[in-house]
Amino acid sequence: MNNKIILFLVFVFAYTANSQSLNGAWKLIEKDGVAVDYEMIKLHSDLYFTYAAYHKSTGEFIEAGGGTYQYEFFNYKENYEIDSTNPERSGTTTSYKAIMEAENLRITNLSTGEVQKWLKIDEADNKLMATCWRIHKKQDEGDPDWRRIEYAPRKTLKLLTNHRYQVLALNSETGKFVGSSGGTWTSNDQNYIEHIEFFSKDPSNVGRSLSFYKKIDHDLWHHSGRDTQGQVLMEKWLRYK
Repeated sequence: MNNKIILFLVFVFAYTANSQSLNGAWKLIEKDGVAVDYEMIKLHSDLYFTYAAYHKSTGEFIEAGGGTYQYEFFNYKENYEIDSTNPERSGTTTSYKAIMEAENLRITNLSTGEVQKWLKIDEADNKLMATCWRIHKKQDEGDPDWRRIEYAPRKTLKLLTNHRYQVLALNSETGKFVGSSGGTWTSNDQNYIEHIEFFSKDPSNVGRSLSFYKKIDHDLWHHSGRDTQGQVLMEKWLRYK
């Protein structure tokens, strides 16, 4: 085999490895070769990730977090904005060696040596909905005016893949975790329905389904219905990362 062919094969391999995308939902199945006995789901958009751990049978909440990430070749970095179990992790970065094979992702923590194996459980090719959204405006019941929510360290995000979602409320400056909920979602032309699998503030909501009117106008998601308390909810979400 001559040098030109070898260089071409190296280029093709490198391009293939680099072109793999993490976008979608991933389920943690092993830590250091030992199967996990709880649900740990991580969602990726183009630039942002969220995760949550909970007991699927009861919906009991364990932890949640998120931030931005970089993935290139075999290098994967998570830049934490929030970790519900450790506020001091906000603003830090964890680096991994990553190997993706089909629907499996194997990452090795370069500091601790811990090896995690993740299984891809959902795609994120729904161009209309699957992304990370940030709350932009709210309108209270009886108030004709929309209240703008300024961009700030205190924010509420909602990351969607094709069928899964996670809401994450946080303060990235202080490391304060405000709350998180998530599960699966379905939709038709005008309705968006959340099927709750975990809810950190009130686990009694686990198993409920909430239906909302939806309208996507360019980068703005109009979202209205009733929240878990039965109160009227009118929101606008902006595409974030």
